[in-house]
Amino acid sequence: MYKKGIKKPGIGPKINIGIVVLLACITLFAFRVYKVLISSSERGGYAYVQMLNFGLPLLEEQAYDESDYHESSMTLKNVCLEALGLNNLSHFGIINNEISFFKQGFSEQDASIASITVNPFLLNDESVSKVEPTESKVSGVYDESLKTNIDHSKPRVLIYHTHTTEGYSDGPSDTVDNSKNVVGVGEELTRILENDYGISVIHDKTNHYLSFTTCYEVAGNTVKSYLQKYGDFDLIIDLHRDGGPQKKTVTANINNEDVAKIMFVLGQNSGRYAANKALVDEFEAKANELFPGLLRQRTDYKKAKCGPNLGLSDGSLLIECGANVNTTQEAMNTAKYIARLIAEHLNRK
Repeated sequence: MYKKGIKKPGIGPKINIGIVVLLACITLFAFRVYKVLISSSERGGYAYVQMLNFGLPLLEEQAYDESDYHESSMTLKNVCLEALGLNNLSHFGIINNEISFFKQGFSEQDASIASITVNPFLLNDESVSKVEPTESKVSGVYDESLKTNIDHSKPRVLIYHTHTTEGYSDGPSDTVDNSKNVVGVGEELTRILENDYGISVIHDKTNHYLSFTTCYEVAGNTVKSYLQKYGDFDLIIDLHRDGGPQKKTVTANINNEDVAKIMFVLGQNSGRYAANKALVDEFEAKANELFPGLLRQRTDYKKAKCGPNLGLSDGSLLIECGANVNTTQEAMNTAKYIARLIAEHLNRK
């Protein structure tokens, strides 16, 4: 009669192995997400904003401004893919990860790949199929007929950077090193405009990107101060670099060199939207005529953070020179193409 009070050895609450494994996977994934987020120097917390939008649709409807994050590559999708180790799912990436030979000195982003000869042998003329190249439709970059005498007393172009510290792939994504960021591209553009085309430029290097939320307002104040001093400019350019697109989307090969593609951004809330749009139309038409493949499709927001600043002048442009996946050299290469387009607009009779 005492058997009911005796516990049998080995019998107790069962542990569900599946739940344990699931919890372990969730914990590991959360840790990897945390590591990805803290290792990124990108500003704005776009992934966090996306999570808020999913959970609070009303907040997204009332407060979310898509243009705030159009340069951000740290989307929720990209964070999760990187945490899972799936962010390099390209043919090159898979081979690079699996075959150690390809890890030695090879990169999908390299402008040129070293030539490797294995068991070399001689070829005669009959062994080679010869194809005559078709005439390229791409123009040479520099046109001497567009050069004028420079007048430093009346600057014609103002270049500034709202996101001053935006960097390229061979450096931090956010850096004050001007040899690795968009300011360096502005310096190269200024040099070419003044030396090759006689166009006087003010290149403002003020760091407006001290705060993600107020940078456009601060940059706008900088532009207004120049307008008060010099009056209007022929062109006022806010030079950026984009974030997020794949390398092949933002890179072109023109005149046998890799260049970062450019993209124009418009804001329909600009007080001079019609003039801004007409200017972009002109630049895009000339770019397609002279340098096919240089352009990416424009972005035109109904309400953009850059809108009020674009509204300060009929000659306002926001140009994205490449993206975070481009090298600094590719972006520098693009400067001379932008300079030619500017010279066509300002100096072509």
